[in-house]
Amino acid sequence: MRPFEIILLTLLGVGSIQILFGTEKKDQTKLLLKFIFPVFLIHLFLEQYRWQMFPAYGSMLALVFLQKYSIHSVIKFLFFIWMGLSVFLPAAIPIIKMPDLSGPYTIGSTINHWVDESRMEWFTDEDPDDIRQIMVQFWYPAEKVKKAKRTPYVDNINTRIESIGIAGGFPGFLVKHIKLTKTNSYIDLEADSGPAPFPIIIFSHGITSMRYLHTSFAEKLANHGYVVIGLDHSYDANITIFPDGSIADYRSDITGHPDSIIIRKKQINTRASDIRFIIDQLERIQSGEIKHVLNGYLDANRIGVAGHSFGGATSTVVSFLDSRITATLALDSWMNPVPREVIEKGLMQPFLHIGRPHWDDSDYPSNYSLLDALIQNNRGPSHRITIKNTLHMDYCDAPLFSPLVQIILDVGKMNRHRSVYLVNQISLEFFDQYLQNTPSLMLNKKIDVPEFHYN
Repeated sequence: MRPFEIILLTLLGVGSIQILFGTEKKDQTKLLLKFIFPVFLIHLFLEQYRWQMFPAYGSMLALVFLQKYSIHSVIKFLFFIWMGLSVFLPAAIPIIKMPDLSGPYTIGSTINHWVDESRMEWFTDEDPDDIRQIMVQFWYPAEKVKKAKRTPYVDNINTRIESIGIAGGFPGFLVKHIKLTKTNSYIDLEADSGPAPFPIIIFSHGITSMRYLHTSFAEKLANHGYVVIGLDHSYDANITIFPDGSIADYRSDITGHPDSIIIRKKQINTRASDIRFIIDQLERIQSGEIKHVLNGYLDANRIGVAGHSFGGATSTVVSFLDSRITATLALDSWMNPVPREVIEKGLMQPFLHIGRPHWDDSDYPSNYSLLDALIQNNRGPSHRITIKNTLHMDYCDAPLFSPLVQIILDVGKMNRHRSVYLVNQISLEFFDQYLQNTPSLMLNKKIDVPEFHYN
């Protein structure tokens, strides 16, 4: 909870005790209310309201009313339950706290809308003239500016909440407070020319997901000198919102479709083409053909790709197809869509897979058999790390959402902040080793990480 929420709830708790058990409650509660309302106003001004605090706001009004009268025991009991709810809701569904940063660089972020004129959009049968367009977000080392505007964790939240709720299996309004999350990045800052040229990481999200769910990953690496590019794979992402307000809705739910294997093949090829198109665009940015905040600051000879779930499969496939990619990271990767040719021939690039202990309870129990075959056939250095007590959604920002996130989402029993730290830290060290020539302590087992199992 935020500081003034804690203060407000503490004062309300003291007031409730006076109401329920005090003998001279009237004068004491009046005095207390003189403190409560200024704290409430400061909370609204500095922190802004959120729906989880509504029961607490109601408790303030109840204190005003109840301090004037004798209270029946039934009312006391109901008020006690209400106060419990007032504390439970903001604690159980807090404002997301982004991980603290340890790197030297301020983080800038900018969002681009790119159209690939060379590709038709096969997802939209209703429009035969539709061409492929994607939204792309950059995180990069930037010049520090006072009073810079923070990058929103998720933009257009009111438009997104319904589809986010459908994907997560919960009412969409539960995530409306995400707009209050304070990221560690700032909108459209000038790039920091000191550490340039920057190595590049392109991140591919999982199916039904979106680039925002990997913000902590992007900020971690940008804070240590990387340019990180996250994209929404249109029609494969939760929803994609374009600058003109049009929406690419989610169209990848093909369970039971008789041509599902063919469709998945088209999807993964489209995703790989999205990333290859981004690399083409980065080369145009570096040359100055496209005006951009990062003109002249990109190192196209050091490009890493990373992805979660279907994004892990995407990063594997595009690495097989494009020799411009230097290193490949897969986070709990869904390997079944990876073409047989890729599995049998393997990758040339350094490869790291980080994942949960097993996929036996999923619809794809053969997933790790395919991963083992890929690693065996890889021609570059390969690493595989299993993180104990994790599940599929531990490999994004989901553990940061709530202390009770395990009840709703596929998150394991590990400490939720620890799992996010381990995934992001070992990812950073992997890219440091193969893009920056800085040996990794974790990857090379120079330090003991009890949660890791090195396969």
